[in-house]
This record gives sequence, structure tokens and C-alpha cells, in this order.
Amino acid sequence: MKKLLLTILFFAMALIVNAQVEKILGEWRTVDDRTGETKGIVEFYQDSISGLYYGRTTHVYDKGVELFEPQYIGLILFKDFKEDDGMLKGGTIWEPHENKTYHGRLSYNAKDNTLIIRGSIDRFGWLGRTQIWVK
Repeated sequence: MKKLLLTILFFAMALIVNAQVEKILGEWRTVDDRTGETKGIVEFYQDSISGLYYGRTTHVYDKGVELFEPQYIGLILFKDFKEDDGMLKGGTIWEPHENKTYHGRLSYNAKDNTLIIRGSIDRFGWLGRTQIWVK
């Protein structure tokens, strides 16, 4: 009986964790944490072959005006993320304006339907910064 309950509990937890990652997928509005201005829309998706998660730009804005320049659309900003305990971890975040790459972690906040993005220069996430994006 204990084994059956533990098995059911394990599968229930796996479904809950998977549901959190599923909520990360889709389009998110990027918000500049310094100005509060919308900078663009990023779409998160899972690669069907590798199973890894990526994020690419679908819209880019400058001072509230959408830019229709093809070189900005489709840029892969988030690369090689893996699902781990309801979050996406282990990937990299590319900052195109500074041309720098950071270690990244993404998590979904169900309380206010936001995406918490942590970019850091170290693998542990100690030295970096956090942004909050909205749907």
C-alpha cells in the first residue's frame, strides 16, 4: 500500500512540475528593469529533437514603436535550457546590446503570472541580476 501511495505521489509531483514548465512556454513581453519600458516579445519553445528549451525574439520595440528590421527578429537569446524541478536551468542568455553571454535560470511565478529570469556570470546565480517579464 505504501508503495502504491508513493508511486501516485511521485507521478502527481511530476505532473505539477511539468505544468510549471509548460506555463513558461509561449510569448512573454520583455520589460526593461531600469525604465519599465517594453523592449520586445520573446517566444519560449522546446526543440522537438533535442528536448532542450530556447527563446527567440518575435517583436522588437524602441521607445514604444515596433521595429520591423529582419535582423532583430528570430534572434536566439535563450539557449540550451533543461527542465529541472519546475524551472528551466543550465542554459545561456545572450545580451545582444552588450554582446555578452550569461548563465540563466527561468521560473514561473503562478501568483502573479510572471516569468522570473535570472542571469548571472557564475553558474550558481550569485553574481547577476533578475528581470520579471509578463505575458
